Amino acid sequence: MVYVIVAIALFCLTVKGYCGKRTGGYIESTGDSYLFNLLRMIFCIVIGGIFVFAEGAQHSLAIEQKMIWICVLAGVSNAVFLVGWLLAIQKNTMVSVDVSLTLGSIIPAVLCAILFGEEISLIKMFGFAMILAASIILAGHSKKKAGGGLLRLLLLLIAAVGDGMSGFAQQLYKQYYTEAGTLTNGINYPKVVYHFYTYVFAAIALLAVFVCYRAVKNKKCDTPEIGKSAWAIPRRAVLHIFIMAVCLFAANYLQTVAANDYGMSSQVLYPIMKGGCLITVNFTAMIFFGEKITTRGIWGTLLALGGIISMSIL
Repeated sequence: MVYVIVAIALFCLTVKGYCGKRTGGYIESTGDSYLFNLLRMIFCIVIGGIFVFAEGAQHSLAIEQKMIWICVLAGVSNAVFLVGWLLAIQKNTMVSVDVSLTLGSIIPAVLCAILFGEEISLIKMFGFAMILAASIILAGHSKKKAGGGLLRLLLLLIAAVGDGMSGFAQQLYKQYYTEAGTLTNGINYPKVVYHFYTYVFAAIALLAVFVCYRAVKNKKCDTPEIGKSAWAIPRRAVLHIFIMAVCLFAANYLQTVAANDYGMSSQVLYPIMKGGCLITVNFTAMIFFGEKITTRGIWGTLLALGGIISMSIL
Protein backbone atom coordinates (compact mmCIF):
# COMPACT_ATOMS: atom_id res chain seq x y z
CA MET A 1 0.00 0.00 0.00
CA VAL A 2 2.84 2.40 0.81
CA TYR A 3 4.15 2.20 -2.75
CA VAL A 4 0.69 3.06 -4.07
CA ILE A 5 0.80 6.18 -1.90
CA VAL A 6 4.29 7.03 -3.18
CA ALA A 7 3.08 6.49 -6.77
CA ILE A 8 0.18 8.90 -6.25
CA ALA A 9 2.60 11.44 -4.76
CA LEU A 10 4.82 11.05 -7.84
CA PHE A 11 1.80 11.62 -10.08
CA CYS A 12 0.98 14.82 -8.19
CA LEU A 13 4.57 16.05 -8.56
CA THR A 14 4.45 15.25 -12.28
CA VAL A 15 1.27 17.28 -12.74
CA LYS A 16 2.87 20.07 -10.72
CA GLY A 17 5.89 19.97 -13.03
CA TYR A 18 3.67 20.14 -16.10
CA CYS A 19 1.81 23.17 -14.76
CA GLY A 20 5.12 24.72 -13.75
CA LYS A 21 6.33 24.40 -17.33
CA ARG A 22 3.15 26.09 -18.56
CA THR A 23 3.38 28.80 -15.93
CA GLY A 24 6.94 29.56 -16.98
CA GLY A 25 5.60 31.14 -20.14
CA TYR A 26 3.99 33.89 -18.07
CA ILE A 27 7.13 34.80 -16.13
CA GLU A 28 8.75 37.98 -17.42
CA SER A 29 11.10 38.78 -14.52
CA THR A 30 12.67 37.32 -11.40
CA GLY A 31 10.07 39.16 -9.34
CA ASP A 32 7.31 37.29 -11.17
CA SER A 33 8.80 33.98 -10.03
CA TYR A 34 8.87 35.14 -6.42
CA LEU A 35 5.30 36.40 -6.69
CA PHE A 36 4.01 33.24 -8.38
CA ASN A 37 5.58 31.08 -5.66
CA LEU A 38 4.10 33.32 -2.98
CA LEU A 39 0.64 32.90 -4.50
CA ARG A 40 1.19 29.14 -4.61
CA MET A 41 1.98 29.13 -0.88
CA ILE A 42 -1.13 31.22 -0.16
CA PHE A 43 -3.25 28.66 -2.02
CA CYS A 44 -1.57 25.91 0.02
CA ILE A 45 -2.43 27.76 3.23
CA VAL A 46 -6.09 27.95 2.20
CA ILE A 47 -6.15 24.26 1.23
CA GLY A 48 -4.41 23.35 4.49
CA GLY A 49 -6.89 25.41 6.50
CA ILE A 50 -9.81 23.63 4.83
CA PHE A 51 -8.31 20.24 5.67
CA VAL A 52 -7.61 21.30 9.26
CA PHE A 53 -11.30 22.04 9.85
CA ALA A 54 -12.48 19.10 7.71
CA GLU A 55 -10.50 16.72 9.94
CA GLY A 56 -11.54 18.52 13.11
CA ALA A 57 -7.92 19.37 13.88
CA GLN A 58 -8.49 23.05 14.64
CA HIS A 59 -8.06 22.36 18.36
CA SER A 60 -4.47 21.25 17.62
CA LEU A 61 -3.48 24.59 16.06
CA ALA A 62 -2.11 25.78 19.40
CA ILE A 63 1.28 24.10 19.05
CA GLU A 64 4.19 24.13 21.48
CA GLN A 65 7.44 25.97 20.87
CA LYS A 66 9.51 23.03 19.59
CA MET A 67 6.82 22.22 17.02
CA ILE A 68 6.80 25.86 15.95
CA TRP A 69 10.54 25.75 15.25
CA ILE A 70 10.19 22.53 13.27
CA CYS A 71 7.50 24.17 11.12
CA VAL A 72 9.67 27.28 10.75
CA LEU A 73 12.52 25.06 9.52
CA ALA A 74 10.19 23.33 7.07
CA GLY A 75 8.70 26.58 5.76
CA VAL A 76 11.95 28.48 5.44
CA SER A 77 13.62 25.45 3.81
CA ASN A 78 10.85 25.33 1.21
CA ALA A 79 11.25 29.05 0.53
CA VAL A 80 15.06 28.71 0.32
CA PHE A 81 14.66 25.85 -2.16
CA LEU A 82 12.26 27.83 -4.37
CA VAL A 83 14.44 30.94 -4.39
CA GLY A 84 17.67 28.96 -4.65
CA TRP A 85 16.41 26.92 -7.59
CA LEU A 86 15.30 30.05 -9.40
CA LEU A 87 18.69 31.75 -9.02
CA ALA A 88 20.71 28.56 -9.63
CA ILE A 89 18.99 27.84 -12.92
CA GLN A 90 20.00 31.28 -14.17
CA LYS A 91 23.70 30.68 -13.45
CA ASN A 92 24.12 26.93 -14.00
CA THR A 93 23.41 24.24 -16.56
CA MET A 94 20.44 21.94 -16.04
CA VAL A 95 22.89 19.08 -15.43
CA SER A 96 24.38 20.85 -12.41
CA VAL A 97 21.00 21.78 -10.93
CA ASP A 98 19.45 18.32 -11.35
CA VAL A 99 22.48 16.57 -9.91
CA SER A 100 22.66 18.92 -6.91
CA LEU A 101 18.98 18.41 -6.06
CA THR A 102 19.29 14.65 -6.37
CA LEU A 103 22.36 14.79 -4.15
CA GLY A 104 20.41 16.94 -1.71
CA SER A 105 17.98 14.08 -1.13
CA ILE A 106 20.70 12.28 0.84
CA ILE A 107 20.70 15.05 3.49
CA PRO A 108 17.67 13.79 5.46
CA ALA A 109 18.99 10.21 5.22
CA VAL A 110 22.39 11.14 6.66
CA LEU A 111 20.97 13.40 9.39
CA CYS A 112 18.43 10.77 10.43
CA ALA A 113 21.19 8.15 10.56
CA ILE A 114 23.23 10.40 12.86
CA LEU A 115 20.42 11.66 15.09
CA PHE A 116 17.90 8.81 15.09
CA GLY A 117 20.03 5.76 14.34
CA GLU A 118 18.51 4.90 10.95
CA GLU A 119 20.81 2.39 9.30
CA ILE A 120 22.09 3.15 5.79
CA SER A 121 22.81 -0.16 4.04
CA LEU A 122 25.32 -0.58 1.23
CA ILE A 123 22.66 -1.78 -1.22
CA LYS A 124 20.61 1.33 -0.60
CA MET A 125 23.66 3.53 -1.10
CA PHE A 126 24.28 1.71 -4.38
CA GLY A 127 20.68 2.42 -5.38
CA PHE A 128 21.14 6.08 -4.56
CA ALA A 129 24.30 6.15 -6.70
CA MET A 130 22.29 4.70 -9.61
CA ILE A 131 19.65 7.42 -9.23
CA LEU A 132 22.36 10.08 -9.11
CA ALA A 133 23.92 8.68 -12.30
CA ALA A 134 20.48 8.65 -13.93
CA SER A 135 20.01 12.33 -13.09
CA ILE A 136 23.22 13.17 -14.95
CA ILE A 137 22.22 11.14 -17.99
CA LEU A 138 18.60 12.33 -18.16
CA ALA A 139 19.55 15.97 -17.68
CA GLY A 140 21.65 15.80 -20.83
CA HIS A 141 24.36 18.26 -21.77
CA SER A 142 24.09 21.98 -22.28
CA LYS A 143 26.62 24.75 -22.80
CA LYS A 144 28.45 25.80 -19.71
CA LYS A 145 27.55 29.23 -18.51
CA ALA A 146 30.52 31.49 -18.09
CA GLY A 147 31.58 33.57 -15.12
CA GLY A 148 30.97 33.51 -11.38
CA GLY A 149 32.21 29.99 -10.66
CA LEU A 150 32.03 30.39 -6.88
CA LEU A 151 28.59 32.01 -7.08
CA ARG A 152 27.27 29.18 -9.29
CA LEU A 153 28.48 26.61 -6.78
CA LEU A 154 26.98 28.53 -3.86
CA LEU A 155 23.56 28.74 -5.55
CA LEU A 156 23.61 25.01 -6.26
CA LEU A 157 24.41 24.38 -2.60
CA ILE A 158 21.58 26.66 -1.44
CA ALA A 159 18.98 24.90 -3.62
CA ALA A 160 20.15 21.41 -2.61
CA VAL A 161 20.31 22.23 1.10
CA GLY A 162 16.88 23.88 1.03
CA ASP A 163 15.35 20.81 -0.60
CA GLY A 164 17.15 18.39 1.70
CA MET A 165 16.38 20.30 4.90
CA SER A 166 12.71 20.39 3.97
CA GLY A 167 12.75 16.59 4.01
CA PHE A 168 14.68 16.57 7.29
CA ALA A 169 12.10 18.87 8.92
CA GLN A 170 9.44 16.36 7.93
CA GLN A 171 11.46 13.66 9.71
CA LEU A 172 11.81 15.83 12.83
CA TYR A 173 8.04 16.20 12.93
CA LYS A 174 7.69 12.43 12.58
CA GLN A 175 10.17 11.67 15.38
CA TYR A 176 8.88 14.21 17.93
CA TYR A 177 5.17 14.64 17.30
CA THR A 178 3.69 11.45 15.82
CA GLU A 179 2.94 8.01 17.19
CA ALA A 180 5.60 6.60 14.83
CA GLY A 181 8.28 8.77 16.44
CA THR A 182 10.88 7.45 18.86
CA LEU A 183 11.29 10.76 20.73
CA THR A 184 7.66 11.73 21.18
CA ASN A 185 6.61 13.14 24.55
CA GLY A 186 3.01 12.03 24.10
CA ILE A 187 1.92 15.14 22.20
CA ASN A 188 0.92 14.21 18.66
CA TYR A 189 -0.10 16.80 16.10
CA PRO A 190 -2.16 15.88 13.00
CA LYS A 191 -0.32 15.92 9.67
CA VAL A 192 -2.56 18.70 8.34
CA VAL A 193 -1.48 20.97 11.19
CA TYR A 194 2.21 20.42 10.37
CA HIS A 195 1.67 21.15 6.68
CA PHE A 196 -0.57 24.14 7.37
CA TYR A 197 2.10 25.87 9.45
CA THR A 198 4.83 24.85 6.99
CA TYR A 199 3.09 26.80 4.23
CA VAL A 200 2.37 29.72 6.54
CA PHE A 201 6.07 30.15 7.32
CA ALA A 202 7.06 29.52 3.69
CA ALA A 203 4.68 32.28 2.59
CA ILE A 204 6.08 34.68 5.20
CA ALA A 205 9.62 33.98 4.00
CA LEU A 206 8.69 34.40 0.33
CA LEU A 207 6.79 37.60 1.07
CA ALA A 208 9.87 39.01 2.78
CA VAL A 209 12.03 38.06 -0.22
CA PHE A 210 9.58 39.58 -2.70
CA VAL A 211 9.24 42.84 -0.75
CA CYS A 212 13.03 43.16 -0.50
CA TYR A 213 13.42 42.40 -4.20
CA ARG A 214 10.78 44.99 -5.10
CA ALA A 215 12.40 47.60 -2.86
CA VAL A 216 15.84 47.08 -4.42
CA LYS A 217 14.36 47.00 -7.93
CA ASN A 218 12.41 50.21 -7.43
CA LYS A 219 15.45 51.94 -5.95
CA LYS A 220 17.45 51.19 -9.10
CA CYS A 221 14.62 51.98 -11.53
CA ASP A 222 13.72 55.47 -12.72
CA THR A 223 10.02 54.54 -12.92
CA PRO A 224 9.36 52.16 -10.01
CA GLU A 225 6.35 49.84 -9.99
CA ILE A 226 3.96 50.64 -7.17
CA GLY A 227 0.51 49.57 -6.11
CA LYS A 228 -1.34 46.92 -8.08
CA SER A 229 1.13 46.83 -10.97
CA ALA A 230 3.83 45.36 -8.71
CA TRP A 231 1.50 42.52 -7.65
CA ALA A 232 -0.17 41.79 -10.99
CA ILE A 233 -0.45 38.13 -12.10
CA PRO A 234 -1.95 37.07 -15.48
CA ARG A 235 -5.33 35.41 -14.97
CA ARG A 236 -4.39 32.41 -17.10
CA ALA A 237 -1.40 31.77 -14.87
CA VAL A 238 -3.54 31.70 -11.72
CA LEU A 239 -5.26 28.42 -12.71
CA HIS A 240 -1.93 26.68 -13.26
CA ILE A 241 -0.60 28.05 -9.98
CA PHE A 242 -3.70 26.77 -8.16
CA ILE A 243 -3.28 23.28 -9.65
CA MET A 244 0.40 23.37 -8.66
CA ALA A 245 -0.62 24.27 -5.10
CA VAL A 246 -3.13 21.40 -4.90
CA CYS A 247 -0.56 18.92 -6.22
CA LEU A 248 2.18 20.26 -3.95
CA PHE A 249 -0.03 19.93 -0.88
CA ALA A 250 -1.14 16.43 -1.89
CA ALA A 251 2.40 15.23 -2.66
CA ASN A 252 3.86 16.55 0.59
CA TYR A 253 0.95 15.18 2.61
CA LEU A 254 1.26 11.74 1.02
CA GLN A 255 5.00 11.67 1.66
CA THR A 256 4.24 12.35 5.31
CA VAL A 257 1.74 9.49 5.29
CA ALA A 258 4.37 7.17 3.80
CA ALA A 259 6.93 8.19 6.42
CA ASN A 260 4.68 8.39 9.49
CA ASP A 261 1.89 5.89 8.96
CA TYR A 262 3.82 3.24 7.02
CA GLY A 263 7.30 3.74 8.46
CA MET A 264 9.15 4.30 5.18
CA SER A 265 12.63 5.48 6.10
CA SER A 266 14.13 8.73 4.89
CA GLN A 267 16.94 6.91 3.07
CA VAL A 268 14.32 5.21 0.89
CA LEU A 269 11.54 7.77 0.54
CA TYR A 270 13.37 10.87 -0.70
CA PRO A 271 15.72 9.23 -3.24
CA ILE A 272 12.78 7.24 -4.64
CA MET A 273 10.79 10.45 -5.06
CA LYS A 274 13.72 12.11 -6.84
CA GLY A 275 14.38 9.10 -9.04
CA GLY A 276 10.71 8.70 -9.89
CA CYS A 277 10.44 12.36 -10.83
CA LEU A 278 13.44 12.00 -13.14
CA ILE A 279 11.49 9.37 -15.07
CA THR A 280 8.03 10.95 -15.09
CA VAL A 281 9.24 14.45 -15.97
CA ASN A 282 11.13 13.16 -19.01
CA PHE A 283 8.08 11.25 -20.27
CA THR A 284 5.90 14.32 -19.65
CA ALA A 285 8.30 16.42 -21.72
CA MET A 286 8.12 13.86 -24.53
CA ILE A 287 4.32 13.52 -24.55
CA PHE A 288 3.20 17.12 -23.95
CA PHE A 289 6.12 19.26 -25.08
CA GLY A 290 7.34 17.35 -28.12
CA GLU A 291 10.76 16.41 -26.75
CA LYS A 292 11.93 13.20 -28.44
CA ILE A 293 13.10 10.27 -26.37
CA THR A 294 16.76 9.41 -26.99
CA THR A 295 19.14 6.58 -26.22
CA ARG A 296 20.40 8.73 -23.36
CA GLY A 297 16.85 8.98 -22.04
CA ILE A 298 16.30 5.22 -22.22
CA TRP A 299 19.53 4.44 -20.36
CA GLY A 300 18.81 7.11 -17.77
CA THR A 301 15.30 5.78 -17.19
CA LEU A 302 16.58 2.22 -16.76
CA LEU A 303 19.23 3.39 -14.29
CA ALA A 304 16.66 5.33 -12.27
CA LEU A 305 14.33 2.31 -12.22
CA GLY A 306 17.18 0.08 -11.10
CA GLY A 307 18.04 2.50 -8.32
CA ILE A 308 14.44 2.67 -7.15
CA ILE A 309 14.13 -1.12 -7.12
CA SER A 310 17.38 -1.60 -5.19
CA MET A 311 16.35 0.98 -2.58
CA SER A 312 12.77 -0.18 -2.10
CA ILE A 313 12.89 -3.96 -2.56
CA LEU A 314 16.43 -5.29 -2.03
